Amino acid sequence: MIGARLIAAGLAGLALASCATAPADVAPPPGSPTAASESRAARLARTLLAAERAEAADDGPALAEAAERLARIAPEAASEADEARLARWLEALPEDAPPMRGRALGPAYRSGTLDPGASATLEQTFLGGRAAQIVLRVAKGPDLRLTVRDQADRQVCDGRADPVECRWTPLYTQRHRIEIANDGPRVSKFYIVFD
Repeated sequence: MIGARLIAAGLAGLALASCATAPADVAPPPGSPTAASESRAARLARTLLAAERAEAADDGPALAEAAERLARIAPEAASEADEARLARWLEALPEDAPPMRGRALGPAYRSGTLDPGASATLEQTFLGGRAAQIVLRVAKGPDLRLTVRDQADRQVCDGRADPVECRWTPLYTQRHRIEIANDGPRVSKFYIVFD
């Protein structure tokens, strides 16, 4: 009887252990359902966080892995500071890294910080009839609020829990207003990806 209970407890422990999830900045295993369903924008946002954390921890192997993923995605930095940071991270690529092939242009991204109670407004044009996506990831600090409105001031997206992922298909090509707000008590550092 005791042996049966120990076996049942062990099986329950194994079942629970298999339910554990990886941290949001760890790449899902290639070929897994998560890897196949993850959008390019979400993959870039996760990879940017992984590169920043690896650099802060002075973890060369983790930074090299993040740099390889960044090179495959080929993002476009939206500011000089982001461009310099991306170049610094890409310097961690191993010298014998295989050549990257594929898309000439990748999704664009920008990083920033918001003080408590502050907000930032960005504008971005999305093409009509093509799926649009914005992903907002917090690197440090409280969650941020993301609101996206089209040219007619209609709300397209409103999200508050990290990560915020907005997906929609505009009827026609138009500019969208993107507001990021920090309603939390501390400074928040973030990455926003447009695809």
